[in-house]
Amino acid sequence: MSVLQAAADLSFWSPIILFSIGVPGAFVSLIVFTTTKQCRHSPTVYYVVGQSLSDVAILLIVLLQSIPSTSMSTSSISCKLLVFFSQLTVASAMTFLCLSAFDRWACTSRSVTVRQLSSLHTARCIFPFPFIVWTLINIPYLIYCDVLPSISSCVFTNAFFARVSVYFLAPIFSTLLPLFVLMVFCMLTYRNIRLVTHSHVQQQQQPIRARSSMWEQQMTRMMIAQTVFSVLCTLPRSIFLIYTIATVDGRAMRSYDQIVVELLIDQITLFILSLNFASSFYIYFLSSARLRATIRSSMRDLFTLKHNQVVPFSMPLSTHPFTATKQH
Repeated sequence: MSVLQAAADLSFWSPIILFSIGVPGAFVSLIVFTTTKQCRHSPTVYYVVGQSLSDVAILLIVLLQSIPSTSMSTSSISCKLLVFFSQLTVASAMTFLCLSAFDRWACTSRSVTVRQLSSLHTARCIFPFPFIVWTLINIPYLIYCDVLPSISSCVFTNAFFARVSVYFLAPIFSTLLPLFVLMVFCMLTYRNIRLVTHSHVQQQQQPIRARSSMWEQQMTRMMIAQTVFSVLCTLPRSIFLIYTIATVDGRAMRSYDQIVVELLIDQITLFILSLNFASSFYIYFLSSARLRATIRSSMRDLFTLKHNQVVPFSMPLSTHPFTATKQH
């Protein structure tokens, strides 16, 4: 198999695989975190919900881009909308992930003032802002992106905005800045946990508060696992983007083999980055025993409810023939 064929196969199959895995997981995350009573008391749930909604939108956009009839190059409208929403949803997903990391740092801080930043009121107020802010920032994509008929491709129609997007908006806001924020807050949260672990101060808590604290610990564990995985997924793409920007002046002198290899690396790093948007639920599931128990309990209750609903309907069907026979 040639390098070009490998890049083409990865470009075709990766959206299908990611959509098939990621969308069911994102919907399960939405159901579990919004219906579980203990989870609803954690501010992080708002950020998890926002990230799950963004993940579903990202995976849907990636899938639509891989279909020829709905790709960016089919029409001017599809070009503008797909570019706009891809930038909006990726930036929103990374923002909610950074907010989750920030909330876990604030929640585990020994400072009362910092812990007050982790509250349901704060999370409710912040929740709509990523969507609003990134919608406003990405409006120029609706103006300066269009299909060029001569090459039948979706391109920038403004040279200045093209430079701003390629060198600043896309790499900084969607990859490099979130990577830096995630790394910083992950280390700070780990430091807070170590300080709490090594402290010998023990507090007497009521049972309800103890259960709430246990869920907060589980949320912290899930968010740290998700943050570490996101850093690992984002790092290869960040390195490739830095390389692309640094070698932009020498593109005209590249050989065919170099172009094909860079295309394959581009597809590989993009696939690894996209794993970040398709794996959140599975990371939560693997890193939290409490979440696994909650899901098992919910499934057990669901099947028990269905079983109880079947019994009353089967009783009359079995008694009517007996009654009729007896009267006869």
